[in-house]
Amino acid sequence: MPVFRDAAELYRVLDRLLTRVAAEPAIAGPLLAGRFVLRFRYRDPEGAVTIDLREAPMRWELGESALTPDLELIQSGDVAHEFWLGRLNVARAVALRQVVARGPIQKALVLLPAVKPAFPLYREVLRELGRGELATGPVEPAWRQLLSRARARLRGLPTLRALGRRGRRGVDERALNAHYIPLVDAPLESRRTFRARALPTEPDALDLAMLERMLLIRAFEERVGAAWAAGDVPTEAIHLSVGQEGTAVGVCFALRADDYIATTHRGHGHMLAKDADLDGMMAEMLAKASGLCGGKGGSMHVTEAAVGAIGANGIVGASPLMAAGAAHAAVNGKSTQVAVAFLGDGATNQGMFHEALNFAAVLRLPAVFVVENNLYGEFTPQARHMRVTRIADRAAAYGIVGETVDGNDVRAVHAATERAAARARAGEGPTLLECLTYRWHGHMEGEAVPYRSEDEKAAWRARCPILRLAAELEARGVCDRARYEALAAAATARVDAAYARAAAAPEPEPAALTRDVFAPDARALYTPAPLPPATREITYSRALYEALSEELARDERVYLLGEDVTTGGYFAVTVGLVDHHGPARIVDTPISEYAIVGSAVGAALAGARPVAEILFSDFLTTCMDPLVNQAAKLRYMSGGQYAMPLVVRTPGGAGLGMAAQHSQSLEAWLTGIPGLVIVAPATPSDAKGLLKAAIRSDNPVLFFEDKLLYAVTGPVPEGEYLVPIGVADVKRAGRDVTLVSVGAALGKALDAARTLGAEGVEVEVVDVRTLAPLDLATIVRSVQRTGRLVTLEDAPLVHGFGSEIVARVIEVASDALRVPPRRVGALAVPIPYNSKLENLVLPDAERVVEALRSVVRSDRA
Repeated sequence: MPVFRDAAELYRVLDRLLTRVAAEPAIAGPLLAGRFVLRFRYRDPEGAVTIDLREAPMRWELGESALTPDLELIQSGDVAHEFWLGRLNVARAVALRQVVARGPIQKALVLLPAVKPAFPLYREVLRELGRGELATGPVEPAWRQLLSRARARLRGLPTLRALGRRGRRGVDERALNAHYIPLVDAPLESRRTFRARALPTEPDALDLAMLERMLLIRAFEERVGAAWAAGDVPTEAIHLSVGQEGTAVGVCFALRADDYIATTHRGHGHMLAKDADLDGMMAEMLAKASGLCGGKGGSMHVTEAAVGAIGANGIVGASPLMAAGAAHAAVNGKSTQVAVAFLGDGATNQGMFHEALNFAAVLRLPAVFVVENNLYGEFTPQARHMRVTRIADRAAAYGIVGETVDGNDVRAVHAATERAAARARAGEGPTLLECLTYRWHGHMEGEAVPYRSEDEKAAWRARCPILRLAAELEARGVCDRARYEALAAAATARVDAAYARAAAAPEPEPAALTRDVFAPDARALYTPAPLPPATREITYSRALYEALSEELARDERVYLLGEDVTTGGYFAVTVGLVDHHGPARIVDTPISEYAIVGSAVGAALAGARPVAEILFSDFLTTCMDPLVNQAAKLRYMSGGQYAMPLVVRTPGGAGLGMAAQHSQSLEAWLTGIPGLVIVAPATPSDAKGLLKAAIRSDNPVLFFEDKLLYAVTGPVPEGEYLVPIGVADVKRAGRDVTLVSVGAALGKALDAARTLGAEGVEVEVVDVRTLAPLDLATIVRSVQRTGRLVTLEDAPLVHGFGSEIVARVIEVASDALRVPPRRVGALAVPIPYNSKLENLVLPDAERVVEALRSVVRSDRA
């Protein structure tokens, strides 16, 4: 039977309730702040109530109305009754299609905290109208409650077998929670200092300096190549740029000391041209502790932050993203720095390249994209991997300047780079500079190079950039043959001496293995502290908004970027931020996940603190490289030269009928990637405190926000507070069974715990909050108290995070378990569109209750 007999009774109840609400300024005032027309349309009984919240006093009409609603919520009378009693999980009701929204449901969600004070009024109204029996739920008889509690206490007594098993092993909690994040009492100074450089300004002196640097690069690479051939370089992959020195030196000699460069796996020449330390470079080739990266980067990843380098990269096409991000950081920091990306012709076929150019063009970033067109993408000639014959023509697609220059003419390259840098510093945006050059060796050392003819190689050797400049200087009387030979001999001697020192240098000590996985973080970000009192309730969405706004105000280096963030994004979390912090700090981007996250990585390397928003967590699949190969690894590969203060926010989870490509729960997906912090808060209070802590961290944090949680309300403290990273929280104490919840599954965990609580079974609910690093100690302590373990997550059970929890608990505390653990998760199928099927995939409270009952009962059998 429906709760309400007919529409007339429904109207009487709601009319009396709205009258009471309108008479309470503390309730009506916040509701009127919404400034919109809301219609509730009912089924069983059929009816409608339209509420005008545009101005005081609030008005409403029963039945059909001529008012045009901004938002219509369709539901049954029974669902409305549950809502006004305060018993309806709104997010779950939306997922189950018990509430169907037509219009911007965010308007209603913002008002949820304001509505809650009306719940007691609803109970009073029911009593006033003679329906007091509806004001409470069914009550279990006292005798049944006592019997349930007695049974639960009996279940809580350990068996003789369990008594013999429990307490055998002590547990080292510090070892359980060990991670590689160094904790310090105060954050480290993150301001970058650049090594001074004094290049000649007089033309002849500058040309002579460029000649010397090209000779040094040539000598370095020839020495490394010989060492590799002799088996003295500990890698199978060395990529030399012999023959391309003109481009490296021409570009870098046109840059300031504080300008950034992002380079490639063939980056030795770029690094030396930008004044990288020769000894450190050579030691890194030999994987020595004194190498620029401590032996952790090697040939493909050698870098030095002090010269403005933000990483040599083994991923083809990654450097444009890094440079775009560094350029963005420069703009936000109001500096006149320029960021240069070196890349090969083959990289221009990568999506990363095109996303980076479009991103830089749209934002008019001070970037120069230097394509070293050596005619071959690895082994394939250019004509076979692109239809354009002039790569600089690709600039036209993005409305930026494109220029082709002879890459073996160092003076021409220098002049072109000066023009591009001047445009960038003047705010005229990026340039695509194509430098035509040629690598004398193969793609990497040791290959036979059968794809190039001897005539072709000889023709390009005759155009050697070093001999070309030397001939010009000799003709001008600046450098005769004898001086040239002396310069070449001096370069060789410097390189040989550096090689001798590197060969004699020690290798990294074993302790270096786990050093620099993460940057040091302030201890306060990982340490629990008492929270201020929570005197208000707000939504999860509003809690995130407050965290973002407060951190933007606190630190000028913080900025938010993503699709439509100035208008709130898809879920309206960021509405209004641009009004307070301006479009330079709240940045709308193209639909380019690679550009969003990749540029954020580059910006973090340059000292900014970006917060990147990815529209749905499913779309992390379209920006995996910046997360997995860049954010997670660049600090380690650089030997600790960089921090990575980066947050990637992304909503996940099912329940909105968006089918398989917009509904996945991927929180556990990247927990196996060393170097990433993974956070998934489940309450508004935790969401705010953890997001603030994440933004203050100097490490990359992947921050998961379940879509259904945006509507959840909860107590949130006023003012400043942090929730610690890597610390789980016991949301409900109990002694019979431990239920460990991951992310948004917490709501179902608490529902199940309440159900079993009525039966006298005390369930302890542990919310992990952070998946990496995991607070295993809190989980183990709980299991040692209860002797039973169940895990719960919305992700598929197969390879789910519950498996990791169970495995770790068994490794250290198997003797505490009375019965085998149970895992509860989603079915291993894609999320279907049909709402009934969708909700069959996900675990619900009933499935959790069944699992809990099974482990509680099984050891009594």
